[in-house]
Amino acid sequence: APEEDNNSDIISDLTGHIGRWQLMWAFLLSLFQFPSTFHLFSFVFEGASKDFWCAAPDHLKSIPSAIWRNITQPKDGCSIIDFNFNEVSAKNFTDVLSDTFNVTLIECKSFQYDMDLIGKTVISEWQLICNRASMVSVVEMCFLAGAAVGSVCSGWISDQFGRRITLMSFATVQCCIGILLAFASSLSTFMVLRFISGVTSMAVLVVSFVLVVELVSGKYRTIIGILNLLPLSIAYMIITGIAYAARDWRTIQLIGTIPCFLLLVMWLNVPESPRWLLARGRTDELKEIINRIAVRNRISLPDNYEKLLISPPDVDATVSILDLFRGKFRRTTLLMTVIWFSLVLLYFGITLHMNNLGGNIYTNTLMAAAVEGVAILCSIIVVLKLGIRINLVIYMLVAGLACLMVNFVPDGNLWMIITLVLIGKCTIGATNAIIQTFTAYQYPTMMRNLGVGAGNFAAGVALIVVPYLWLMEHIQVFLPMTIMGGFGIVGAIALMLLQDRSPKTKRQQRVKKQCPPDHMKIPTNAFENSAYKHTET
Repeated sequence: APEEDNNSDIISDLTGHIGRWQLMWAFLLSLFQFPSTFHLFSFVFEGASKDFWCAAPDHLKSIPSAIWRNITQPKDGCSIIDFNFNEVSAKNFTDVLSDTFNVTLIECKSFQYDMDLIGKTVISEWQLICNRASMVSVVEMCFLAGAAVGSVCSGWISDQFGRRITLMSFATVQCCIGILLAFASSLSTFMVLRFISGVTSMAVLVVSFVLVVELVSGKYRTIIGILNLLPLSIAYMIITGIAYAARDWRTIQLIGTIPCFLLLVMWLNVPESPRWLLARGRTDELKEIINRIAVRNRISLPDNYEKLLISPPDVDATVSILDLFRGKFRRTTLLMTVIWFSLVLLYFGITLHMNNLGGNIYTNTLMAAAVEGVAILCSIIVVLKLGIRINLVIYMLVAGLACLMVNFVPDGNLWMIITLVLIGKCTIGATNAIIQTFTAYQYPTMMRNLGVGAGNFAAGVALIVVPYLWLMEHIQVFLPMTIMGGFGIVGAIALMLLQDRSPKTKRQQRVKKQCPPDHMKIPTNAFENSAYKHTET
């Protein structure tokens, strides 16, 4: 097809844009989304808030909890009346303590939790309530801070040492840390392990995605890139089922982590990115992969095809973060940073805090996951028809406006609020499915992983902000939604200012023929000339 031919390179000329081999590895590599999604969303249940109150002495346990709380804790569940409960029994309890309005209150020394809906959590095990309630945000931030670090570090490491070794190394550490988390004996140990888990989980997400999109080309890069995130919504549903059945955070952690070890079986078989090998000048390894693809896809390779595998002149050039802020990539990187921050603030601000709407935590989570899956599937058709950037702009605008319109909902109309939030969730979910593919198109092969990693670093910063953003609802109930809506508008504007390098639809190609072609543009430095022209599709 003309659209595909315009996005060809020597790899796709030899092996095709897509085939059975590429489809097989696109599916297998998408499975790496499951463990990362589990670690990302598991804290929704492992750290879920629940009702609590001051625990009754053993000899008063038979008193109904509602009566015990109403009489002994007139203020809240953190304080109790100053009274010697050894002087009363369950029989005369209500008679002796009938008037507690003028008594002194003291801090509770032990607590009891409502275990009906949610079982044992991190909060109940380490008493993260009352004056320690702020620690919940800190614990959540540990993982998210690690995710910010992992997004950039993994990009640089995989650009230097390869996608395959980076992916499998981080996946191995991720599995081991997941098991250790289930046996954490203290809060400090749990927080350290969650930080490392954040580093590895985001690294696996970034590197597996980049490897997948570098195995295909043409319009299939967009399709496969979006489908690579479909397991995210499926994993979200599975997590909900595990949490509903287990009702204990340690059991949830174990059940969700053990299957991840099955992915390590693929270590010896996972292919390296052929385009990364070409960019690095490692033609011997590249020929092995091309031959493997040819056999699997049943295609014939031309004689002496290895002579066509021309390496870039500067294959030994070192790529660093500073390259993202040089030449024509400076504007791209700055705008992509704003876009990623805005997107993730909306996406996780809604996803991780659906419970703020009220209702059942399991129902809310399943509903969010279902909307996410529908958004990912629908986004493929829309993107192929209209193009990537215009869809991102529309999605960000709709998500931002939906969040802002919550302020104008009449009081007490919960269903209208939920409808607007689901509209925002659907559109921002579609944006989240497209953004990584869109970002990958903005950078050449040698910089692609670093570019995606920089976007994920901005996402990590947004993730750190999310727990504290929702604390603002104590100032004004819809203030977090208003802030998220504002960033949705900002993200849409940044997308409109961006110079788009993603593949064009057939309609866009007809319009582009009237404009000067890209090859007439003069590269700003030797690195762009060698890396961009020789390795980008």
